This record gives sequence, C-alpha cells and structure tokens, in this order.
Amino acid sequence: MKLLKPLFLAAMAAAVAGGLSSCATSTQTRLAPGQYEWHPERSPSGPVLMVVSIDDQMAYVYRNGVQIARSTVSTGREGKETPTGVFTILQRKVDHESNVYKGAKMPYMQRLTWTGIAMHAGELPGYPASGGCIRLPYAFSEKVYGVLRNGSTVAITKKGTIPSYSKKPANILMASKARQSSNKAIPDPQGRVIWEPGKSRSGPYSVLLSYADRTAYVWRNGVKIGQSPMGIAPGSNPPEGVFMKLEGGSGPTSWSVLSLNGGKVTGDPAGSISNNISFPAEFTSKTRGILTPGTILLATRESSNASTMSKRDFGIIQPEAKQ
Repeated sequence: MKLLKPLFLAAMAAAVAGGLSSCATSTQTRLAPGQYEWHPERSPSGPVLMVVSIDDQMAYVYRNGVQIARSTVSTGREGKETPTGVFTILQRKVDHESNVYKGAKMPYMQRLTWTGIAMHAGELPGYPASGGCIRLPYAFSEKVYGVLRNGSTVAITKKGTIPSYSKKPANILMASKARQSSNKAIPDPQGRVIWEPGKSRSGPYSVLLSYADRTAYVWRNGVKIGQSPMGIAPGSNPPEGVFMKLEGGSGPTSWSVLSLNGGKVTGDPAGSISNNISFPAEFTSKTRGILTPGTILLATRESSNASTMSKRDFGIIQPEAKQ
C-alpha cells in the first residue's frame, strides 16, 4: 500500500506536515537535545499515535488524541534521510544490534520498515545525524517502548504537526440504505465486493478510501483482504485525511485526524465522509466491527491502482515483505 504517484506524495507529505502546525507544538517550551517530557496521566488509555517532525527534530506521543509526551530526536543525515510517511511498528526488541551497521547497538528498537528504518535509543547531537533511523533519548525510548506495540502507528513528517479530532462519532463504512434519512441522493455503488479475510487472519486493519477510484480497500497486517465500490454524493467534496479511531468508553467513538489539504482541520471531517459516501450492504456487513480503536483510515482524492502506485517518497502503512 505504498501510495501513490510522486506528485501526490510530495503534496501529501507537505499537507500532513503543515496543515496542523499552527497548533500547540508552536507554543511549547523548546527542549535541549536529549531532553523530553512524559505525562501519561493526561490520558491513561486509548490508541497511541507517535508523530515525528524531521524539521523540528522532535517527536510527539498522543494517546486517545491527547498529547502525553514529547522528545527531541535525531533523524537521518543528508544522503541517509529518514523517510516521511505513515508506518506501523513491525518488530520490537529491547536489546538489538543493527543488521546494517554491524556491532551498532540499538536499545529499545521499534522497526518501521524491513529495509532498516527504526526508532531506538541513541546519541542526540541536536541535528540530523543517523543513518536513517530515529534516535531517541535512552530514558524516553524505554518509556515509549512501554506504550507502543506491534501495529502501533508512527507518522513521520517534515514540519511539526499535531492531530486534531472529530468530536462527533461517525459510522464511516455504512451501506446506501442507511443514508435514507439524509437529504443527499448518494448513488448506489457499482461494482463487485471482494472479501478474502483468510489471506490475513490477525493484526491491525487499515482502510483506504480512494475517491478517484470510488473504491474502498481493506488491509490487515499489510495484506489486502478486501475491496468494495462506494457511492459519492454528486457535488459533494468529502475530505481527505489520515484518520485514527479513538476510544470512547462504552459509547460511540470519535476520530483523530491528520489533515491532507494543507489547511486547519475544522468542523467534523469524519461526519462529512459518513454523510457523503456509501457502500453496498454486503461490504458493510463483512466489515462490521473492523473499525476498532486504533484502526487507521486514509481518505484521498487520488487513485490507487497499479499505474499510480509508487515505491518512493511518502509511504502509507505498508510493511514491505520481510527480508
């Protein structure tokens, strides 16, 4: 699921990085290299999102949409740049030695790609100095290791960014008939539903909504297990974004949102998607229950077919095949 054509990737990286940079990150006290803050009591439970800013050389940790920690980092130096994108943690190891730089210790390693990009404890000189990995202060790397897990989401951007969130719960993967109470005339989706859960029976789900394709794609643990046509209300402009499902206790849940359009997240983006698109009842039935807290959903106006996929630039939730 490495997306998409390079032009879109560059725009997406800039939008995710800059669309929300006017928020709290600009008002917090500057930390010296090696310093960090840790306040898990601000949000005791819920899915965790870690955002790394390359330009700021900072990392931010959000639990259930609330910032609980921030830390200085050191990312990849010139010629060995850390890739930007949205990744899931593939592997974790407290005591790890680099497969690329023999003998190099990487305590509290959390792998983001099978090609050598990981987060781990290391030296922080105050500027990008690594071979592509994200170096963290030792004590911070130990603490963040304790709140992340395999399948947790890490967004790596150029500029500082902070997620907003949709306060109103929204059931995004709803069937056409469920829209009857709306004034919008959403056309019935045209096409075949594919659902092959046997291809990957465990691990986190991620969903891509491609407005250009008028198709939803479902991955589990990096393996595509389904897709479905979707209907879009004529004249509507459903928003783009990277959405993470949040915990809501015993009631409905809301969404954390990273912008893709370069502007500040306003209103109810998850609700806007829910009100403007629909799916066949078969798809809704098969996907019922997959949007659990921590699930990532990417909504984009770009296509995601074989002719537009890219292995470069901004990566989206795609563990390559293990080497």
